[in-house]
Amino acid sequence: MRCLLYLVLAGWLMTGTASFASEIPKTGSVESNLDASEVIVQIFGRMCEYHREDVERALRGFKTVRQVEFVNDHGTVLVQYRPGSETPEQFADGVHRALAAGWNCIARVDRGEGERVTSQQEVRP
Repeated sequence: MRCLLYLVLAGWLMTGTASFASEIPKTGSVESNLDASEVIVQIFGRMCEYHREDVERALRGFKTVRQVEFVNDHGTVLVQYRPGSETPEQFADGVHRALAAGWNCIARVDRGEGERVTSQQEVRP
């Protein structure tokens, strides 16, 4: 009897999940915004990644920004924008200005160049 209950529950979950996934709207997707570009703005500083409202407000101040998406909880922000007069560096500068005064945060464009800062121990001769 318990096995039958598990089978019914599993079937119900699979059909419920499949119907839910098919109803997700496609608005705002990359495919529908073919003229949009993307850039990643990385936020650094102690507790700076928790000021999402300030970051989004700073980015929405630009006319060309279409979508702001927080990719993870570590300060990675994906910005979709229309190419125009504003550059990705201006987006990062706007976020930096919004967070630097009160929170000592730094924002920069992540170009994927892999320049990592590792902890280094001081070597004495």
